[in-house]
Amino acid sequence: MKQYYGQQAAEYAPLPALFAARVRAGSLVTGVALLIGTLLVLGLTVFVNRPLHGHGLPRVPLGALGLLLPALSVAATALVVLSARRCLQGDYLVIARARSTRTVLTACFTALCISCLFALTLSALVDLWGDHGRLGLTELLATGANFAIGLAGYAAGLWYVRPSVSTLEKFSDHPIW
Repeated sequence: MKQYYGQQAAEYAPLPALFAARVRAGSLVTGVALLIGTLLVLGLTVFVNRPLHGHGLPRVPLGALGLLLPALSVAATALVVLSARRCLQGDYLVIARARSTRTVLTACFTALCISCLFALTLSALVDLWGDHGRLGLTELLATGANFAIGLAGYAAGLWYVRPSVSTLEKFSDHPIW
């Protein structure tokens, strides 16, 4: 990890051991929680829609796509957060891997925002259920819940791969920052 004359290599950044352990455990817990939360929101939405509309998913294929796209975006974010562990090598942060993980996290969050806007616009403009209801409460709640879960996953993922100096100072056992 060290170059000549004791200088730090540019592609690695030292991390406090406690923070590196937190990233290893936290990315696993956060990624699994995002996946479970997304499945619960989707399952609850289908469960509530069944007695309201007679079927769990909209019969219009575009409506089912509008309901599933935000959930898929959150699942992609969860997979990226789960893979944040690969940014560590021992107690060092691999800068190139962290940078690529941040880029993918940003792409997942952008996809989440676009899919949520698509779902809300679709629900407002198209009669998805055939009962002439516009902007149903279940679609609004599912989209809002998926956005909130995805935002939490994005923030946690960034915290793992781009820690602030104050965060590193909190986890450090000796003041090197």
